[in-house]
Amino acid sequence: MGSIKFSDAELLNGLLNRNEEVLREYYLTYYQIIRRFILTNNGTEEDAKDLFQDVLMVLFQKVRQENFKLTCSLGTYLYSVSRFLWLKELGKRKRVIKKAVDMEEFIDTETDIAQISDHNERLKIYRLYFEKLSADCRKVLTLFMEGRSIAEITVIMGYTSEQHTRNRRYRCKLALIESIRNKYKHEITGYENDQDN
Repeated sequence: MGSIKFSDAELLNGLLNRNEEVLREYYLTYYQIIRRFILTNNGTEEDAKDLFQDVLMVLFQKVRQENFKLTCSLGTYLYSVSRFLWLKELGKRKRVIKKAVDMEEFIDTETDIAQISDHNERLKIYRLYFEKLSADCRKVLTLFMEGRSIAEITVIMGYTSEQHTRNRRYRCKLALIESIRNKYKHEITGYENDQDN
């Protein structure tokens, strides 16, 4: 590993506060180890870059949990999460390897890493298809996600009635859900729960 300018606690704190210098330190200190693991285990340079982003997102979400406590070095934890996510990705690609080639120590990562990873994957899909909606739909759904009332959205959007606003919001959500379903040919849960709100 490279020369570490920050303690593990400072690195975790810096990630939580999105400190640019600390984020650079993650790349300088840990990226090459994870890259080497990916390349040695059927991955590409692009895979390594994508996975490292995913690992930092998982770590960010873990650090935000009040009960998160690092029980090993940060490097071991990052490597372990990377290993778990990469083997999961290989499984999805149907490129199972008999035994991963490891260059570092690793720990069994908690089961909620899988849940966080799945949640992040759904968010990526959601964002991708959200951007493909019409500008009008994106604005309506954004206002709704910001917690604006139907009355406020009606005024902001210049719609004729609150019922029209409800109908528009429903149609926009439906368009988003359908575009995701059409692409992935299976139900994506979690985006349909509040259709009648």
